[in-house]
Formats: sequence, structure tokens, C-alpha cells
Amino acid sequence: MENVMLRHLLRYQEIVSVLLRNGFGFLVFEYLALESKWTAAKPDLIQLGQSIRQILGELGPVFIKIGQFAGTRPDIVPEPIIKELEKLQDKAPLVRFEDIRLVIEKELGAPIKKLFSEFDPAPLAAASIGQVHYAILHSGEPVVVKVQRLNITNVVQTDLEIIKDILTLIGRRFPKVQDYQLPNILREFSGWLEKELDYRIEGTNAEKIAGGIKKNPRVIIPHIYWDFTTRRVLTMAYIDGVKLNDRQKTATLNDRKKIAVNLSKALFLQILRGGCFHGDPHPGNIFVLSGGKIAFVDFGIVGNLNREMKSRFLNIICALTRRNPKHLAKALLELGAGPQNIAQERLQGDLDRTVKKHLNVPVSQISFPELVNDLWQLAFRHRIAIPADFILLGKSLLTLEGLIYELDPSLSVAELVKQFRCLYLKERLFAFWEKKKWDLP
Repeated sequence: MENVMLRHLLRYQEIVSVLLRNGFGFLVFEYLALESKWTAAKPDLIQLGQSIRQILGELGPVFIKIGQFAGTRPDIVPEPIIKELEKLQDKAPLVRFEDIRLVIEKELGAPIKKLFSEFDPAPLAAASIGQVHYAILHSGEPVVVKVQRLNITNVVQTDLEIIKDILTLIGRRFPKVQDYQLPNILREFSGWLEKELDYRIEGTNAEKIAGGIKKNPRVIIPHIYWDFTTRRVLTMAYIDGVKLNDRQKTATLNDRKKIAVNLSKALFLQILRGGCFHGDPHPGNIFVLSGGKIAFVDFGIVGNLNREMKSRFLNIICALTRRNPKHLAKALLELGAGPQNIAQERLQGDLDRTVKKHLNVPVSQISFPELVNDLWQLAFRHRIAIPADFILLGKSLLTLEGLIYELDPSLSVAELVKQFRCLYLKERLFAFWEKKKWDLP
């Protein structure tokens, strides 16, 4: 108990030091109920977002992850702050190779030379939770090995305990904040982070996505080597291609339109066929291979849609493509749950304005980023809680449209999605018929 209290005290000192250094001293005074000259003037949200991004980056892995998580919740975080949080880079100092070797040998139960014929000590990438290295198995297959940092579990546990204490203080000091159900959001975040700390879950996620799109030869999901994978070590096939965030190389790629179409098909097949989709398809997680094939990596964040959730998403697509404002408003209301005292007339008015804004243009000109941003801002204003997987879906679509625009500005995500609406309906009809056929006497 004394060790826990000491650990918390030292970490509190670090947090307070970072807050003071970045001009957030008023928060310390408020939490301690001390006198403060700070007044509740309306803040400059852009400047506030920049300060928050700086603070989270300085405070380390858990707080960086909080920023990334908050960036997926535009229903509770204002848009200007979201835009700053999206710039938060999950980078960290390199881990010594001896520490990497220690984790691998402890987890896999053998010397590293017996496990791999080659293992590059220089990392391919280093993030807050783990570090990635290139290696070759004794069978000759090139792989990437993702290894967790030493003691990261204790760091995460300490910070989560402290964040829980801070949220309790905030709730007591600012009762209105309770409308946002911060303890529930913390539980959601803790579960999200716990999954990221278990690389076996990431491996399972990769296989689930691969299973949902196995009929598409243009999409590659790296094979997981389970004999070399544990909770803290993940080994998967090495992908030899061009990362989409390498703009110098992507600028020289041939048939960028074909790549953009394959990319959109890959994500929509994940969403509408398998229901398990990549929740973080930023350019650093996507490779282009020969023939315009697309490969995804890093499956720590995925979304899962059950049949009902897929139907709700499909309802929005149908309403958009059929230019039906009434149906779109109904589909949007079905997405989330608002507080009991929600102002129905004001909500309906906001919905009508949002719907008309986006349906008064041709389908090819519908902007998914603007539509999704408007919906999340509407949810924020009316305190409507959107399911986390739908939020993740919206963020994935925003990222997708940005990627497609860079590859080929003439393509429209709204137009591309129409064919997947038909595909989903055909698959549902086929599944229904198969069930009925076998149920016949």
C-alpha cells in the first residue's frame, strides 16, 4: 500500500509540474478548492486544444492514448480540440535492444537466436506502448515483431488510477460535467487500452478482418504467427510495399484511381460484409503493393458492427442515395440515445437543417467529412450518446475520404458506397433464402 501511495504521489507531482509549465495552473487551484483569479471566460478552443495536445504528449503513453481516444469522440469533445488531438503523435523514445531481447526471451521462452535466424536491433518504429522490429524466421519467412515496453503495464495501471481520482474531483467541483458521464467514458477508455495491451487480441482482430474479406484478392491482411505471439509479443508477416504516408513514393505510383477504388472497396467490405473493420486506417497503416493491391497493418483499434448496427448504417446510406430527408432524420435519431430532458423540437429543427444542407446537392458532391462533422456537432450540442463503434466508423470514413481525395480528387465516396448498399442487400437476401431453404420440411 505504501509503495502504491508513493508511486501515486510521485506521478501527481509530475502531472502538476506539466500543468503548471503549460499554463494550466488554474486547474490545480480549482481541484484543490484554492482561491484563483481564473474566471470562466469562454476559452479559445484552438489555443486550448494546442495546450492540451502539448500536455498529453509530455505526460506519456496513457495520456497520449487518452488524446487519441478523445479524438474518436466528437460527440463529447468540441471540433477545434479534436483537430488538435488528431495531430498528437504516438511516438516515444527508442527502447534499448537489450530490453527488447529480455521481453522476447521471457515471453517466448527461448534465446532470440533460437527463435529467429535474423533480428534487426534497429527498430522500424517506436510508439508509446511497443516497438517494432524486422526479423526472419528459421523457416525463411520475413516478419515484423511488435514488442511491448518494459513495465508498461504498471505505468498504465498507475495513470488510470490517478485519472479516476481526477475525474472524481472534477465531478464534485463541476456538477454540470456529470452530464457527460465521465466515469462511463473512463471505463470505455480503460477497456480500449486493455485490449491494446494484449497483442493476442490484435492478432485475433487481424484474422477476423481477413475472414470478412477473404474473397477479395486485392486486399492483404498479414498472416499472424501464433507460435511467436503472446500477450506482449506479436509476430506477423512482413509487408513489402509503399506506405501511403510516403508522399514522395506514392506520387510516382501508376493508376492512382485504381488504388483509391481498391482502398474504398476494402474498407466497405470490412464494414458491410464482415462487420469487423479497421478503426485507424490512417496512411501509416496502409501499404500499396504491386498491381494496386492494398495491405492493412496495426489492428489494435477495430470496430465491430452487429447486424442491427449494419442495418442502421445502411439506412443512412439508403436515405442519402434516395435523397429522402425524412428517412435520413429518422436514421440519425436511431444512432444514439439522448438525455431524458432533450429538447425534441430544437433537435428536430437542427436535424432538418442538417439534412437539407447535405441533400440539396448531387450525390457525387455529398461531402462525408462535412456530413459526419455536422452530425457529431449536433450530437455534442444535444448531449446525444453515440455508440463507440459508430463514432469509430465515422472517423474511418473521414480518413478514407481524405485518402481517396489525395489519390484521385475526381472520385466520390458517396458514389462508391452505392454499389456496396446493393451488395449488402443481396447478401442479406441470399442468407435469408438459405435459412428458409433449410427450414423447409
